[in-house]
Amino acid sequence: MEKEVLGKYVKAGSICAEIRQELSGMLKPGLKLLSIAEFVDTKTHENGGRPAFPVNISVNEITAHSTPSFNDEKVIGRGDLVKIDIGVHVDGYIGDMAFTYCSDPNPLVKCSEECVQAAIDIIRPGVTVSKISQAIEECAKAQGFGLILNLTGHTLERFVFHGSPSIPNVANSSSHKFKDGDVIALEPFITSSNGYVKDSGTVEIYRYLRDRPVRLPEARRILDMAREEYHELPFAKRWLYKNFSPVKVSLALRQLESAGAIETYPVLKETGGRPVAQSEHTIIVKDEPVVTTRI
Repeated sequence: MEKEVLGKYVKAGSICAEIRQELSGMLKPGLKLLSIAEFVDTKTHENGGRPAFPVNISVNEITAHSTPSFNDEKVIGRGDLVKIDIGVHVDGYIGDMAFTYCSDPNPLVKCSEECVQAAIDIIRPGVTVSKISQAIEECAKAQGFGLILNLTGHTLERFVFHGSPSIPNVANSSSHKFKDGDVIALEPFITSSNGYVKDSGTVEIYRYLRDRPVRLPEARRILDMAREEYHELPFAKRWLYKNFSPVKVSLALRQLESAGAIETYPVLKETGGRPVAQSEHTIIVKDEPVVTTRI
């Protein structure tokens, strides 16, 4: 990996880590989820980065792809498991990290953090996907917990936030070997026993797919923004209200979705309604792995 590229990955990860550190002093019951999202957006830009995706703030059984709407009134409740997943890029090189806040001690949180560390401990050039997955699953099992089976870790590339191969959080037969300089994000989702997530139907996150002819001028402008300003990375519906009215945004997104021009990210929730904790770090594969998202 070139020194300049390494520096951009490290900067993106350090911005994530700095935001997490600042959030740690803010999070408490009663705080609006929208306030968290706005803080993350502001600090990302102030620190010299850009969002790699809208911050995900997923509470309890809500597991991923949840970001506040522009007028969201939801707040943190006492004892809630609040998963905050932050993505920052510097010139397309991404830092991806997540942590779980809970006002009360919760063993799911500790387990999620230890599962990530168990995987980091074995990462070296030549390590296989299956070995990483085994380390995560064994750590969760040892503490009596399970994992979300249909969510995985992934690789990161320039302007690619979910690359191949996927890295399951449970044992598998993948013999893919990581090499020096590969960048991976590990993110186990811990619950009481093995489970799955499903789409909830709510969508606040979108991503450019391809150019398509659309009738509304607002739809054409949003498609241009998704491609040029957001670099084909996911964007939040609420970000569009700086330039367009809520009615125009809804009409434009509906038209773009119908035309197959954009991808939607429905909110994911655990099928049994059980609370979930998440932890995630970005790691550059080295003989001494570089965890970019840790201060």
